[in-house]
Amino acid sequence: MNELIQNRNEELPLPSPLDPAATAAGWLNKRRNEILALYEKVMYGRIPPRPATLRFEITREVPDALGGLARRREVTLHFQNGANSHTAKALWYLPNASKGNLPVIVGLNFKGNAGCTDESDLPLEEGEERGIQAHRWQIPMLMKAGFSLITAPRNHFFPDHIDGRKESIFALFHPRAELTPESRQYTAISAWAWGYSRLLELAMTDPEIDERRIWAHGHSRLGKTALWCAANDPRFAGTVSNDSGCCGAALCRDKIGERIDFMVKNLSWWSPKRLDEYANREEALPFDQHWLAALIAPRPLLIASASEDTWADPFNEYRCARAVGEVYRLFGADGIGSAHFPEPDQPIFGDRVGYYLRTGKHDVTATDWKFVLEFIRRSC
Repeated sequence: MNELIQNRNEELPLPSPLDPAATAAGWLNKRRNEILALYEKVMYGRIPPRPATLRFEITREVPDALGGLARRREVTLHFQNGANSHTAKALWYLPNASKGNLPVIVGLNFKGNAGCTDESDLPLEEGEERGIQAHRWQIPMLMKAGFSLITAPRNHFFPDHIDGRKESIFALFHPRAELTPESRQYTAISAWAWGYSRLLELAMTDPEIDERRIWAHGHSRLGKTALWCAANDPRFAGTVSNDSGCCGAALCRDKIGERIDFMVKNLSWWSPKRLDEYANREEALPFDQHWLAALIAPRPLLIASASEDTWADPFNEYRCARAVGEVYRLFGADGIGSAHFPEPDQPIFGDRVGYYLRTGKHDVTATDWKFVLEFIRRSC
């Protein structure tokens, strides 16, 4: 861990997101909207509107999934906007042992719905490998804890490659001929964020769900997405951003590992062209990522890192979690205060803000979920 913190300053000078005469009301009614607009222009692009028509079709329900632990629903989401249509498929688990007022975790996945579970009766789609990332979801653990879970493949909303726009949800709103690699105002991260909000709306169709406890969870590029989504959608109760790194929860200034230059050259479909101006010029940004994290306030925020994930830069994720307290204090919450960078597996659960450094690599594990569930219980 020494290489993460060697010659690095916990008190890194950062631009403040606050106006000189900042108040909680001023933040909510004015300043946060100004910051949202700035991030939209520079880093993430605009999240599309809700489609004219949205319909949820439960194509199959299994009442005794996971050996009786859960009900499993396979759901097709139908989107219609004028003559344009699009579909996505979601996987929804509800615990059998808990009834009513259920909290929900909403998150997109990387390897398809069948990749999230070892259950042999879930149909495989082309290219999916059953259970390949089941460890990242720990669905039995969530069911035993009384949580519901909804997930869907990120590629159902924007295929994660340079030509993905044509098959993305942006085709609901724009002619496909306009959706070229040069149309960088239409970004994958904003399309995925749009998907999070549609999954939230799916959750809200069940009276057993507690609409006040729907949480956005994301790992890596989807950790960036969870922050951006919850910043724009106040219906989310809180946010968990896991190993989100550059343009996620890690500060851009004094960043090690992945930086803006790498992202705009290799992953250009994630960001608007405006971000190119700050490649190798992070100190010129008019903001830093604690501004993004502050857009979650006053709702709970958990930032998670992994000790071997130098590409994401855990120390800068920690510095973000610490710096965001400036805004949370407007609402009477101290965040993580002046807590120092922790040892691995020693979480800091502060006042509405948490941070931890898990032992291991860039991943989501049972240890992560143990900390996540504890933080949510403390926050609800």
